[in-house]
Amino acid sequence: MNEAQVSLVAGLLGAMVAGLGTWRAGRWLGRQGHRYADERDLPVRALRWLVPVALVTGFLIGRSWAHRPALAATFVVAVVVLLVLTAIDLDVHRLPDNITKPSVVLFALLLGVVALVEGDLGAWLRALAAGLALFLVYTLLVLVGPSGGMGFGDAKLAPTLGLLLGYLSWSHVLLATLAAFLTAGLAAVFVILFKGGGRQTAIAFGPHMVIGALLLLVLPALLSP
Repeated sequence: MNEAQVSLVAGLLGAMVAGLGTWRAGRWLGRQGHRYADERDLPVRALRWLVPVALVTGFLIGRSWAHRPALAATFVVAVVVLLVLTAIDLDVHRLPDNITKPSVVLFALLLGVVALVEGDLGAWLRALAAGLALFLVYTLLVLVGPSGGMGFGDAKLAPTLGLLLGYLSWSHVLLATLAAFLTAGLAAVFVILFKGGGRQTAIAFGPHMVIGALLLLVLPALLSP
């Protein structure tokens, strides 16, 4: 197969895995398996967006990293985890420890395997450093930020994003973080102008962290001819 065919096949495989993973997770979310007892009476949010977004993102991830299959596979797994966390945060404004904490270990190990396959131990060490750095940055923001703003769930999501982006470069970490704050700011303006919100209206920040990270991960496919 030529390069274009390899890219297409990788994209289709990425879409298939991401779509299947989020479909299975969506059934659990639909049964409100992620909610605490005191959250059962909250309004139910539609999950129709979950699988389509996973399909598109998985396809772009596969295309972006087709020349690095071990890394592509790791990123596709990340798509499933991050979109599920996004759905939970949008629903209950909470990022559960039983997903965020194991994710740090999972992706540290998976990226370690990728580093062995690719023969790039330096990228893995950079990923570990970036995960720690992003965790410390977000923890500081939580501690000094206003009450009702960013939460410790966001800080616990940060090391996973730092690992994934840091394996590529420090620039990826920085740009994804800036994108997260930019999209969150735009969302806040939208809520204030069109939804009757105010300065104290709570906005889930986790989804914006995920958007920033995924934008950087699919960027090669978006920029390719």
